[in-house]
Amino acid sequence: IAGIAKTLTSATLDENTEIVLGCPFVFISYARELFPGKFSIAAQNCYKVPNGAFTGEVSPAMLKDVGADWVILGHSERRHVFNEPDDLIADKAAHA
Repeated sequence: IAGIAKTLTSATLDENTEIVLGCPFVFISYARELFPGKFSIAAQNCYKVPNGAFTGEVSPAMLKDVGADWVILGHSERRHVFNEPDDLIADKAAHA
């Protein structure tokens, strides 16, 4: 992440360019520290309810608390490896 941050923050970018960096949950706070506010940080997944105690899961509220601006939902790996169906992704999107 540090290498990506160094490259992107020193690059000359068109002012209309929007950059969203998707990173694993454990690196969201670190990425938020490295990237200025004009860069958005995305989580790679979240749980299907806005908050609560769900051991091992990350809620949308938790993602916001650590600095995530976005969350990637419905990624092909989540669909194929974890067999996530459309209705589960819709539940996640409703609370993200």
